[in-house]
Order: sequence, then structure tokens, then C-alpha cells
Amino acid sequence: MSRPVTLKMVYREVKIIKQILEELAERSLVNVIPEEEISREEWRELQATEVELKKGEYIPLEEAEKKLKAR
Repeated sequence: MSRPVTLKMVYREVKIIKQILEELAERSLVNVIPEEEISREEWRELQATEVELKKGEYIPLEEAEKKLKAR
């Protein structure tokens, strides 16, 4: 005789499936998107941007696009 299926069992199964799908998506992206080397300057910019984001200092995308077009 089989055990009754509980909501906890279903949640556990859904969690496992979600993890599998996330891993599959990540592997797919790695296979499709080519890797590219970035310079030290680009790394510094990325790190500075990350710090700014954590502080809550950021601008809307539209403003950033305007600044880039002005260059």
C-alpha cells in the first residue's frame, strides 16, 4: 500500500524540479553566450557600479542611455 501524498512532498518535488531547470538554463546560456575577456578598467567599473547599487545610488536606464548617446 502506498503512502498518501502530502503537500510537503509536492513542495519538495517542485523545489527539485526548479533547481534542475535553473541548472539547465544556466548551462544552456553558458553554451550559447560566448565568453569574452574584459580589461582591468572594465572590472574596476563593474566593481564601482556594484558598490553604487548596494548604496542605492543609481540612475534610471533612460538617463544612462542618454548619457551614452551623448558620448
